Amino acid sequence: MAKHLLYLTNNQLSAVIWDKGELSHVRVFDNYASGWSKFAEYLADLSKLPAFFLTDLIEEDFQRDSIPHVFGSARKNLLERRLNSLYRDTPYRDASRQGREKDGRKDDQMLFSALTNPQLLKPWIDALQKLKIDIAGIYSVALLNPLLFKRLNLGKQAALLVTHQSSGLRQSFFQDGYLRFSRLAPETAWSPESIADTTTIEIGKTRQFLASTRQLARGAPLEIVVVAQDEILTRLQERTVTEDGTHYRFIDLNEARQVFKMPASLELTYCDPLFLSLLGTQRIASHYATAEQARTHYYSQLRDALNVVSVATVALALFWSGSNGIDAYQARQTAQQAKIETLSAMAKYQETTNTMPATVANPLEMRTAVELDRTLSKNAPDPSALLVSLSRALDALPQIKIHELNWKSSETDGGAIDPNTMPAPPADGVISISPGLLGIPKRAFDILELEAEVIPFKNDYRSAVESVQLFVNELQKDTRLQVSIVKPALDTRPSVKLESQIGNDDALAKPRFSLKIIGKP
Repeated sequence: MAKHLLYLTNNQLSAVIWDKGELSHVRVFDNYASGWSKFAEYLADLSKLPAFFLTDLIEEDFQRDSIPHVFGSARKNLLERRLNSLYRDTPYRDASRQGREKDGRKDDQMLFSALTNPQLLKPWIDALQKLKIDIAGIYSVALLNPLLFKRLNLGKQAALLVTHQSSGLRQSFFQDGYLRFSRLAPETAWSPESIADTTTIEIGKTRQFLASTRQLARGAPLEIVVVAQDEILTRLQERTVTEDGTHYRFIDLNEARQVFKMPASLELTYCDPLFLSLLGTQRIASHYATAEQARTHYYSQLRDALNVVSVATVALALFWSGSNGIDAYQARQTAQQAKIETLSAMAKYQETTNTMPATVANPLEMRTAVELDRTLSKNAPDPSALLVSLSRALDALPQIKIHELNWKSSETDGGAIDPNTMPAPPADGVISISPGLLGIPKRAFDILELEAEVIPFKNDYRSAVESVQLFVNELQKDTRLQVSIVKPALDTRPSVKLESQIGNDDALAKPRFSLKIIGKP
Protein backbone atom coordinates (compact mmCIF):
# COMPACT_ATOMS: atom_id res chain seq x y z
CA MET A 1 0.00 0.00 0.00
CA ALA A 2 1.32 3.44 -0.95
CA LYS A 3 2.16 5.88 1.87
CA HIS A 4 2.38 9.66 1.86
CA LEU A 5 5.52 10.56 3.86
CA LEU A 6 5.97 14.13 5.15
CA TYR A 7 9.37 15.19 6.57
CA LEU A 8 9.21 18.38 8.65
CA THR A 9 12.22 20.44 9.75
CA ASN A 10 12.38 23.92 11.25
CA ASN A 11 12.74 25.46 7.78
CA GLN A 12 10.73 23.33 5.39
CA LEU A 13 8.52 20.31 4.75
CA SER A 14 9.47 17.62 2.24
CA ALA A 15 6.77 15.37 0.76
CA VAL A 16 7.38 12.01 -0.96
CA ILE A 17 5.32 8.98 -1.91
CA TRP A 18 6.54 5.56 -0.80
CA ASP A 19 5.25 2.86 -3.14
CA LYS A 20 6.59 -0.65 -3.77
CA GLY A 21 9.85 -0.02 -1.96
CA GLU A 22 10.76 3.21 -3.75
CA LEU A 23 10.59 6.91 -2.93
CA SER A 24 9.10 9.30 -5.47
CA HIS A 25 10.44 12.71 -6.43
CA VAL A 26 10.68 15.02 -3.41
CA ARG A 27 8.41 18.09 -3.21
CA VAL A 28 9.73 20.81 -0.88
CA PHE A 29 7.57 23.52 0.78
CA ASP A 30 9.00 26.45 2.77
CA ASN A 31 7.79 26.92 6.33
CA TYR A 32 6.04 30.20 5.47
CA ALA A 33 2.58 31.24 4.36
CA SER A 34 3.46 30.76 0.69
CA GLY A 35 4.67 27.25 1.37
CA TRP A 36 1.54 26.45 3.35
CA SER A 37 -0.76 27.49 0.50
CA LYS A 38 1.26 25.51 -2.06
CA PHE A 39 1.11 22.50 0.25
CA ALA A 40 -2.70 22.74 0.43
CA GLU A 41 -2.87 22.78 -3.39
CA TYR A 42 -0.51 19.83 -3.54
CA LEU A 43 -2.70 17.79 -1.16
CA ALA A 44 -5.81 18.12 -3.35
CA ASP A 45 -4.73 15.19 -5.54
CA LEU A 46 -3.51 13.00 -2.65
CA SER A 47 -6.47 13.14 -0.26
CA LYS A 48 -6.96 9.35 -0.26
CA LEU A 49 -3.44 8.44 0.89
CA PRO A 50 -2.73 8.24 4.64
CA ALA A 51 -0.14 10.79 5.80
CA PHE A 52 2.86 9.77 7.93
CA PHE A 53 4.24 12.92 9.56
CA LEU A 54 7.97 12.69 10.45
CA THR A 55 9.49 15.55 12.48
CA ASP A 56 13.15 16.50 12.81
CA LEU A 57 13.02 19.59 15.02
CA ILE A 58 15.32 21.42 17.41
CA GLU A 59 12.42 21.96 19.83
CA GLU A 60 12.25 18.39 21.11
CA ASP A 61 12.89 17.66 24.77
CA PHE A 62 13.91 14.42 26.55
CA GLN A 63 13.77 13.62 30.26
CA ARG A 64 14.50 10.37 32.06
CA ASP A 65 12.62 9.39 35.20
CA SER A 66 11.25 6.36 37.01
CA ILE A 67 7.70 5.48 37.99
CA PRO A 68 6.21 2.67 40.13
CA HIS A 69 5.74 -0.63 38.33
CA VAL A 70 1.95 -0.66 37.94
CA PHE A 71 -0.47 -1.83 35.26
CA GLY A 72 -3.74 -0.98 33.56
CA SER A 73 -5.62 2.22 34.26
CA ALA A 74 -3.34 3.07 37.20
CA ARG A 75 -0.32 3.14 34.88
CA LYS A 76 -2.20 5.11 32.23
CA ASN A 77 -3.32 7.75 34.76
CA LEU A 78 0.15 7.95 36.31
CA LEU A 79 1.82 8.55 32.91
CA GLU A 80 -0.81 11.15 31.97
CA ARG A 81 -0.19 13.10 35.20
CA ARG A 82 3.58 12.97 34.71
CA LEU A 83 3.33 14.17 31.09
CA ASN A 84 0.99 16.98 32.13
CA SER A 85 3.46 18.14 34.74
CA LEU A 86 6.43 17.98 32.34
CA TYR A 87 4.87 19.20 29.09
CA ARG A 88 1.69 21.10 29.88
CA ASP A 89 1.78 23.38 26.81
CA THR A 90 1.99 20.78 24.03
CA PRO A 91 -0.28 17.89 22.97
CA TYR A 92 2.63 16.14 21.20
CA ARG A 93 4.26 14.07 23.95
CA ASP A 94 5.28 10.49 24.56
CA ALA A 95 6.47 8.10 27.26
CA SER A 96 8.44 4.93 26.51
CA ARG A 97 9.57 2.24 28.96
CA GLN A 98 13.28 1.42 29.09
CA GLY A 99 13.57 -1.50 31.46
CA ARG A 100 13.44 -1.58 35.27
CA GLU A 101 15.73 -0.54 38.07
CA LYS A 102 17.80 -3.36 39.52
CA ASP A 103 17.56 -2.24 43.17
CA GLY A 104 14.87 -1.01 45.56
CA ARG A 105 11.29 -1.21 44.33
CA LYS A 106 12.49 -2.04 40.81
CA ASP A 107 10.58 0.86 39.34
CA ASP A 108 10.12 1.27 35.60
CA GLN A 109 12.69 3.49 33.89
CA MET A 110 10.93 5.85 31.50
CA LEU A 111 11.98 8.24 28.75
CA PHE A 112 9.59 11.20 28.50
CA SER A 113 9.76 13.31 25.35
CA ALA A 114 7.74 16.02 23.61
CA LEU A 115 7.71 18.48 20.72
CA THR A 116 7.78 21.67 22.75
CA ASN A 117 6.73 24.05 19.93
CA PRO A 118 3.39 22.75 18.56
CA GLN A 119 3.01 25.91 16.41
CA LEU A 120 5.57 24.49 13.98
CA LEU A 121 3.17 21.66 13.17
CA LYS A 122 -0.09 23.57 13.23
CA PRO A 123 -0.29 24.93 9.63
CA TRP A 124 0.62 21.59 8.12
CA ILE A 125 -1.73 19.60 10.37
CA ASP A 126 -4.55 22.10 9.68
CA ALA A 127 -4.09 21.63 5.92
CA LEU A 128 -4.36 17.84 6.28
CA GLN A 129 -7.41 18.01 8.54
CA LYS A 130 -9.16 20.54 6.30
CA LEU A 131 -9.11 17.99 3.47
CA LYS A 132 -10.01 15.19 5.94
CA ILE A 133 -6.79 13.34 5.16
CA ASP A 134 -6.07 10.46 7.50
CA ILE A 135 -3.02 11.20 9.70
CA ALA A 136 -1.60 7.73 10.31
CA GLY A 137 0.88 9.02 12.87
CA ILE A 138 3.26 11.76 13.98
CA TYR A 139 6.81 10.48 14.35
CA SER A 140 10.17 11.77 15.49
CA VAL A 141 13.55 11.14 13.86
CA ALA A 142 15.05 11.02 17.35
CA LEU A 143 12.66 8.26 18.45
CA LEU A 144 13.26 6.36 15.19
CA ASN A 145 17.00 6.32 15.92
CA PRO A 146 16.72 3.09 18.00
CA LEU A 147 15.48 1.30 14.86
CA LEU A 148 18.41 2.68 12.86
CA PHE A 149 20.69 1.65 15.72
CA LYS A 150 19.43 -1.96 15.47
CA ARG A 151 19.62 -1.98 11.66
CA LEU A 152 23.28 -1.01 11.85
CA ASN A 153 23.84 -3.77 14.45
CA LEU A 154 25.58 -1.49 16.97
CA GLY A 155 25.04 -3.71 20.03
CA LYS A 156 24.33 -2.54 23.59
CA GLN A 157 27.52 -0.69 24.44
CA ALA A 158 27.52 3.05 25.10
CA ALA A 159 27.38 4.70 21.69
CA LEU A 160 26.88 8.11 20.17
CA LEU A 161 25.08 7.90 16.83
CA VAL A 162 25.73 10.95 14.64
CA THR A 163 23.64 11.36 11.48
CA HIS A 164 23.90 14.13 8.92
CA GLN A 165 20.35 15.35 8.22
CA SER A 166 18.98 18.05 5.92
CA SER A 167 18.06 19.92 9.12
CA GLY A 168 21.54 19.68 10.64
CA LEU A 169 23.64 17.31 12.68
CA ARG A 170 21.69 14.98 14.99
CA GLN A 171 23.45 13.23 17.87
CA SER A 172 21.70 10.42 19.78
CA PHE A 173 23.25 8.82 22.85
CA PHE A 174 22.52 5.12 23.52
CA GLN A 175 23.26 3.11 26.65
CA ASP A 176 22.33 -0.56 27.19
CA GLY A 177 20.59 -0.43 23.83
CA TYR A 178 18.20 2.37 24.91
CA LEU A 179 18.03 5.95 23.67
CA ARG A 180 18.96 8.31 26.51
CA PHE A 181 18.71 11.66 24.72
CA SER A 182 19.02 13.24 21.27
CA ARG A 183 19.95 16.74 20.18
CA LEU A 184 19.92 18.51 16.82
CA ALA A 185 22.53 21.13 15.91
CA PRO A 186 21.26 23.26 13.01
CA GLU A 187 23.40 23.18 9.90
CA THR A 188 25.53 26.33 9.46
CA ALA A 189 28.18 24.94 7.10
CA TRP A 190 27.82 23.58 3.57
CA SER A 191 31.21 22.34 2.36
CA PRO A 192 32.56 18.90 3.40
CA GLU A 193 35.46 20.54 5.26
CA SER A 194 33.28 22.88 7.29
CA ILE A 195 30.74 20.11 8.01
CA ALA A 196 33.59 17.90 9.29
CA ASP A 197 34.80 20.76 11.50
CA THR A 198 31.30 21.31 12.88
CA THR A 199 30.89 17.59 13.53
CA THR A 200 34.16 17.44 15.50
CA ILE A 201 33.12 20.43 17.61
CA GLU A 202 29.61 19.11 18.29
CA ILE A 203 30.90 15.66 19.29
CA GLY A 204 33.26 17.31 21.77
CA LYS A 205 30.36 19.31 23.27
CA THR A 206 28.28 16.19 23.65
CA ARG A 207 31.09 14.29 25.37
CA GLN A 208 31.52 17.14 27.85
CA PHE A 209 27.76 17.12 28.48
CA LEU A 210 27.79 13.37 29.14
CA ALA A 211 30.64 13.72 31.61
CA SER A 212 29.13 16.74 33.42
CA THR A 213 25.74 15.02 33.81
CA ARG A 214 27.48 11.80 34.93
CA GLN A 215 25.78 9.76 32.24
CA LEU A 216 29.21 8.56 31.10
CA ALA A 217 32.39 8.73 33.18
CA ARG A 218 35.49 10.32 31.69
CA GLY A 219 37.59 7.71 29.94
CA ALA A 220 34.69 5.21 29.83
CA PRO A 221 34.36 3.24 26.58
CA LEU A 222 32.31 5.07 23.97
CA GLU A 223 31.70 4.14 20.34
CA ILE A 224 31.05 7.11 18.08
CA VAL A 225 29.21 6.11 14.89
CA VAL A 226 28.97 8.71 12.13
CA VAL A 227 26.66 8.19 9.15
CA ALA A 228 27.27 10.70 6.35
CA GLN A 229 28.56 11.13 2.79
CA ASP A 230 31.93 9.65 1.93
CA GLU A 231 33.50 13.11 1.35
CA ILE A 232 32.49 14.29 4.79
CA LEU A 233 33.77 11.09 6.42
CA THR A 234 37.13 11.42 4.66
CA ARG A 235 37.58 14.96 6.04
CA LEU A 236 36.36 13.86 9.46
CA GLN A 237 38.88 11.02 9.71
CA GLU A 238 41.68 13.52 9.20
CA ARG A 239 40.41 15.59 12.17
CA THR A 240 39.63 12.68 14.50
CA VAL A 241 41.65 12.50 17.70
CA THR A 242 41.41 9.11 19.40
CA GLU A 243 41.07 9.38 23.18
CA ASP A 244 41.08 6.70 25.87
CA GLY A 245 38.08 4.42 25.50
CA THR A 246 36.83 6.16 22.34
CA HIS A 247 36.29 4.18 19.15
CA TYR A 248 35.12 5.72 15.89
CA ARG A 249 33.09 3.93 13.24
CA PHE A 250 32.34 5.66 9.95
CA ILE A 251 29.41 4.45 7.81
CA ASP A 252 29.14 5.78 4.29
CA LEU A 253 25.62 6.45 2.96
CA ASN A 254 26.26 3.92 0.18
CA GLU A 255 26.98 1.28 2.83
CA ALA A 256 23.79 2.26 4.65
CA ARG A 257 21.93 2.00 1.33
CA GLN A 258 22.90 -1.68 1.13
CA VAL A 259 21.79 -2.29 4.72
CA PHE A 260 18.37 -0.77 3.95
CA LYS A 261 18.24 -2.44 0.49
CA MET A 262 17.45 0.83 -1.21
CA PRO A 263 17.70 1.16 -5.02
CA ALA A 264 21.02 2.39 -6.42
CA SER A 265 19.19 4.97 -8.53
CA LEU A 266 18.23 6.92 -5.39
CA GLU A 267 20.74 9.67 -4.70
CA LEU A 268 21.63 9.90 -1.01
CA THR A 269 22.92 13.25 0.22
CA TYR A 270 21.52 13.15 3.75
CA CYS A 271 20.25 10.48 6.12
CA ASP A 272 16.63 11.61 5.66
CA PRO A 273 15.71 8.77 3.21
CA LEU A 274 16.93 6.17 5.71
CA PHE A 275 14.33 7.26 8.26
CA LEU A 276 11.66 7.62 5.58
CA SER A 277 12.30 4.05 4.46
CA LEU A 278 11.80 2.87 8.06
CA LEU A 279 8.31 4.38 7.97
CA GLY A 280 7.68 2.94 4.53
CA THR A 281 8.69 -0.65 5.28
CA GLN A 282 7.58 -1.12 8.90
CA ARG A 283 4.42 -0.73 10.95
CA ILE A 284 5.52 1.62 13.73
CA ALA A 285 3.29 2.93 16.49
CA SER A 286 2.81 6.70 16.40
CA HIS A 287 5.01 8.70 18.77
CA TYR A 288 3.20 12.02 19.11
CA ALA A 289 -0.29 11.59 17.62
CA THR A 290 -3.04 13.12 19.78
CA ALA A 291 -5.97 11.08 21.05
CA GLU A 292 -8.27 12.67 18.45
CA GLN A 293 -5.86 11.90 15.61
CA ALA A 294 -5.42 8.30 16.80
CA ARG A 295 -9.19 7.86 17.00
CA THR A 296 -9.67 9.31 13.49
CA HIS A 297 -6.98 6.97 12.13
CA TYR A 298 -8.64 3.99 13.81
CA TYR A 299 -12.00 4.79 12.22
CA SER A 300 -10.28 5.32 8.87
CA GLN A 301 -8.68 1.87 9.08
CA LEU A 302 -12.02 0.38 10.14
CA ARG A 303 -13.72 2.04 7.17
CA ASP A 304 -11.09 0.68 4.78
CA ALA A 305 -11.46 -2.79 6.26
CA LEU A 306 -15.25 -2.66 5.87
CA ASN A 307 -14.85 -1.50 2.27
CA VAL A 308 -12.58 -4.45 1.56
CA VAL A 309 -15.03 -6.84 3.22
CA SER A 310 -17.91 -5.31 1.22
CA VAL A 311 -16.05 -5.69 -2.07
CA ALA A 312 -15.11 -9.27 -1.19
CA THR A 313 -18.73 -10.04 -0.26
CA VAL A 314 -20.06 -8.60 -3.52
CA ALA A 315 -17.43 -10.50 -5.50
CA LEU A 316 -18.31 -13.72 -3.68
CA ALA A 317 -22.02 -13.13 -4.29
CA LEU A 318 -21.41 -12.52 -7.99
CA PHE A 319 -19.27 -15.63 -8.23
CA TRP A 320 -21.92 -17.70 -6.42
CA SER A 321 -24.68 -16.29 -8.64
CA GLY A 322 -22.65 -16.98 -11.77
CA SER A 323 -21.91 -20.51 -10.60
CA ASN A 324 -25.59 -21.12 -9.91
CA GLY A 325 -26.49 -19.65 -13.30
CA ILE A 326 -24.07 -22.01 -15.03
CA ASP A 327 -25.43 -24.98 -13.05
CA ALA A 328 -29.01 -24.00 -13.95
CA TYR A 329 -28.08 -23.69 -17.64
CA GLN A 330 -26.38 -27.09 -17.60
CA ALA A 331 -29.37 -28.64 -15.81
CA ARG A 332 -31.73 -27.15 -18.41
CA GLN A 333 -29.58 -28.50 -21.21
CA THR A 334 -29.48 -31.94 -19.56
CA ALA A 335 -33.26 -31.95 -19.12
CA GLN A 336 -33.81 -31.02 -22.75
CA GLN A 337 -31.40 -33.71 -23.87
CA ALA A 338 -33.15 -36.28 -21.67
CA LYS A 339 -36.52 -35.23 -23.08
CA ILE A 340 -35.24 -35.64 -26.65
CA GLU A 341 -33.78 -39.06 -25.82
CA THR A 342 -37.05 -40.14 -24.14
CA LEU A 343 -39.11 -39.09 -27.16
CA SER A 344 -36.69 -40.90 -29.46
CA ALA A 345 -36.87 -44.07 -27.33
CA MET A 346 -40.67 -43.91 -27.26
CA ALA A 347 -40.77 -43.49 -31.04
CA LYS A 348 -38.47 -46.48 -31.53
CA TYR A 349 -40.57 -48.52 -29.09
CA GLN A 350 -43.78 -47.64 -30.91
CA GLU A 351 -42.18 -48.42 -34.24
CA THR A 352 -40.94 -51.79 -32.97
CA THR A 353 -44.36 -52.55 -31.46
CA ASN A 354 -46.12 -51.79 -34.72
CA THR A 355 -43.86 -54.15 -36.68
CA MET A 356 -44.43 -57.08 -34.28
CA PRO A 357 -47.19 -59.63 -35.05
CA ALA A 358 -50.42 -59.51 -33.06
CA THR A 359 -50.53 -61.60 -29.86
CA VAL A 360 -53.31 -62.83 -27.61
CA ALA A 361 -52.03 -60.72 -24.71
CA ASN A 362 -50.54 -57.32 -25.06
CA PRO A 363 -47.05 -56.60 -23.61
CA LEU A 364 -48.45 -54.75 -20.62
CA GLU A 365 -50.53 -57.75 -19.53
CA MET A 366 -47.55 -60.06 -20.04
CA ARG A 367 -45.37 -57.82 -17.88
CA THR A 368 -48.04 -57.77 -15.16
CA ALA A 369 -48.25 -61.54 -15.26
CA VAL A 370 -44.46 -61.92 -14.88
CA GLU A 371 -44.38 -59.52 -11.95
CA LEU A 372 -47.29 -61.37 -10.32
CA ASP A 373 -45.45 -64.66 -10.72
CA ARG A 374 -42.34 -63.17 -9.11
CA THR A 375 -44.41 -61.84 -6.24
CA LEU A 376 -46.08 -65.23 -5.69
CA SER A 377 -42.69 -66.99 -5.77
CA LYS A 378 -41.19 -64.50 -3.34
CA ASN A 379 -44.11 -64.68 -0.87
CA ALA A 380 -44.67 -68.44 -1.08
CA PRO A 381 -44.37 -70.34 2.21
CA ASP A 382 -40.86 -71.67 2.75
CA PRO A 383 -39.89 -73.47 6.00
CA SER A 384 -36.21 -73.85 5.04
CA ALA A 385 -35.02 -70.87 7.11
CA LEU A 386 -37.00 -72.13 10.11
CA LEU A 387 -35.52 -75.63 9.78
CA VAL A 388 -31.97 -74.24 9.49
CA SER A 389 -32.36 -72.42 12.82
CA LEU A 390 -33.80 -75.59 14.39
CA SER A 391 -30.85 -77.66 13.11
CA ARG A 392 -28.35 -75.22 14.62
CA ALA A 393 -30.11 -75.46 18.00
CA LEU A 394 -30.08 -79.29 17.83
CA ASP A 395 -26.35 -79.27 17.00
CA ALA A 396 -25.74 -77.23 20.12
CA LEU A 397 -27.94 -79.49 22.31
CA PRO A 398 -27.58 -83.15 21.17
CA GLN A 399 -29.59 -84.40 24.21
CA ILE A 400 -32.78 -83.15 22.54
CA LYS A 401 -34.48 -85.83 20.43
CA ILE A 402 -37.25 -84.87 18.00
CA HIS A 403 -40.28 -87.21 17.80
CA GLU A 404 -42.71 -85.22 15.71
CA LEU A 405 -42.73 -82.05 13.52
CA ASN A 406 -45.79 -80.23 12.16
CA TRP A 407 -45.35 -77.25 9.82
CA LYS A 408 -47.98 -74.88 8.53
CA SER A 409 -48.27 -71.28 7.34
CA SER A 410 -50.70 -68.60 8.41
CA GLU A 411 -51.42 -64.97 7.61
CA THR A 412 -51.31 -64.28 11.36
CA ASP A 413 -49.04 -65.48 14.09
CA GLY A 414 -51.88 -67.49 15.59
CA GLY A 415 -52.73 -64.99 18.32
CA ALA A 416 -56.26 -63.71 18.92
CA ILE A 417 -57.13 -60.17 17.90
CA ASP A 418 -58.62 -57.96 20.58
CA PRO A 419 -61.20 -55.58 19.05
CA ASN A 420 -60.36 -53.01 21.72
CA THR A 421 -56.71 -52.86 20.57
CA MET A 422 -57.48 -52.40 16.88
CA PRO A 423 -56.29 -49.04 15.53
CA ALA A 424 -58.92 -46.36 15.15
CA PRO A 425 -59.80 -45.12 11.64
CA PRO A 426 -57.70 -42.13 10.55
CA ALA A 427 -59.14 -38.67 10.99
CA ASP A 428 -59.22 -37.98 7.24
CA GLY A 429 -61.46 -41.02 6.66
CA VAL A 430 -59.00 -42.74 4.33
CA ILE A 431 -58.57 -46.37 5.35
CA SER A 432 -55.42 -48.25 4.38
CA ILE A 433 -56.40 -51.47 2.54
CA SER A 434 -54.27 -54.61 2.95
CA PRO A 435 -52.58 -55.79 -0.27
CA GLY A 436 -54.18 -59.20 0.31
CA LEU A 437 -57.63 -57.69 -0.30
CA LEU A 438 -56.47 -56.61 -3.73
CA GLY A 439 -55.43 -60.13 -4.71
CA ILE A 440 -51.73 -59.62 -3.98
CA PRO A 441 -50.57 -62.20 -1.41
CA LYS A 442 -48.28 -61.18 1.39
CA ARG A 443 -45.63 -63.26 3.06
CA ALA A 444 -47.20 -65.63 5.61
CA PHE A 445 -46.01 -66.66 9.08
CA ASP A 446 -44.22 -70.06 9.21
CA ILE A 447 -45.42 -72.05 12.24
CA LEU A 448 -43.56 -75.15 13.39
CA GLU A 449 -44.93 -77.37 16.17
CA LEU A 450 -42.57 -80.00 17.50
CA GLU A 451 -42.64 -82.73 20.14
CA ALA A 452 -39.34 -83.89 21.63
CA GLU A 453 -37.77 -85.40 24.69
CA VAL A 454 -34.55 -85.10 26.68
CA ILE A 455 -32.24 -88.14 26.62
CA PRO A 456 -30.81 -89.76 28.63
CA PHE A 457 -33.26 -88.90 31.41
CA LYS A 458 -32.28 -90.97 34.51
CA ASN A 459 -35.15 -89.42 36.50
CA ASP A 460 -33.27 -86.06 36.64
CA TYR A 461 -36.14 -83.61 36.13
CA ARG A 462 -33.99 -80.60 37.02
CA SER A 463 -31.55 -81.40 34.24
CA ALA A 464 -34.43 -82.04 31.81
CA VAL A 465 -36.08 -78.69 32.56
CA GLU A 466 -32.72 -76.86 32.16
CA SER A 467 -32.08 -78.62 28.83
CA VAL A 468 -35.47 -77.53 27.50
CA GLN A 469 -34.83 -73.94 28.56
CA LEU A 470 -31.38 -74.00 26.94
CA PHE A 471 -33.00 -75.32 23.77
CA VAL A 472 -35.52 -72.46 23.82
CA ASN A 473 -32.75 -69.89 24.41
CA GLU A 474 -30.71 -71.31 21.55
CA LEU A 475 -33.68 -71.00 19.19
CA GLN A 476 -34.35 -67.42 20.32
CA LYS A 477 -30.89 -66.35 19.19
CA ASP A 478 -32.53 -66.00 15.80
CA THR A 479 -34.42 -62.71 16.24
CA ARG A 480 -36.97 -63.69 13.58
CA LEU A 481 -38.23 -66.60 15.72
CA GLN A 482 -40.89 -66.45 18.41
CA VAL A 483 -40.64 -69.57 20.64
CA SER A 484 -43.17 -70.66 23.23
CA ILE A 485 -43.37 -73.83 25.36
CA VAL A 486 -46.71 -75.56 24.80
CA LYS A 487 -46.01 -78.50 27.11
CA PRO A 488 -43.03 -78.44 29.49
CA ALA A 489 -40.96 -81.51 30.38
CA LEU A 490 -42.22 -81.17 33.95
CA ASP A 491 -45.40 -79.21 34.55
CA THR A 492 -45.02 -77.49 37.93
CA ARG A 493 -48.22 -75.47 37.83
CA PRO A 494 -50.27 -75.67 41.08
CA SER A 495 -53.35 -76.90 39.22
CA VAL A 496 -51.56 -79.95 37.79
CA LYS A 497 -51.31 -83.17 39.76
CA LEU A 498 -47.99 -84.99 39.88
CA GLU A 499 -48.27 -88.80 40.02
CA SER A 500 -46.20 -91.94 39.45
CA GLN A 501 -46.63 -95.71 39.66
CA ILE A 502 -44.45 -98.05 41.59
CA GLY A 503 -42.71 -100.52 39.40
CA ASN A 504 -43.63 -98.73 36.16
CA ASP A 505 -41.10 -95.88 36.17
CA ASP A 506 -39.74 -96.67 32.72
CA ALA A 507 -43.09 -96.07 31.10
CA LEU A 508 -43.63 -92.75 32.84
CA ALA A 509 -40.06 -91.40 32.89
CA LYS A 510 -40.11 -89.81 29.46
CA PRO A 511 -39.73 -86.03 29.84
CA ARG A 512 -41.40 -85.09 26.60
CA PHE A 513 -42.17 -81.49 25.80
CA SER A 514 -43.82 -79.51 23.01
CA LEU A 515 -42.76 -76.20 21.44
CA LYS A 516 -44.40 -73.80 19.08
CA ILE A 517 -41.99 -71.86 16.84
CA ILE A 518 -43.29 -68.97 14.75
CA GLY A 519 -41.10 -67.53 12.01
CA LYS A 520 -41.79 -63.86 11.29
CA PRO A 521 -41.99 -62.95 7.56
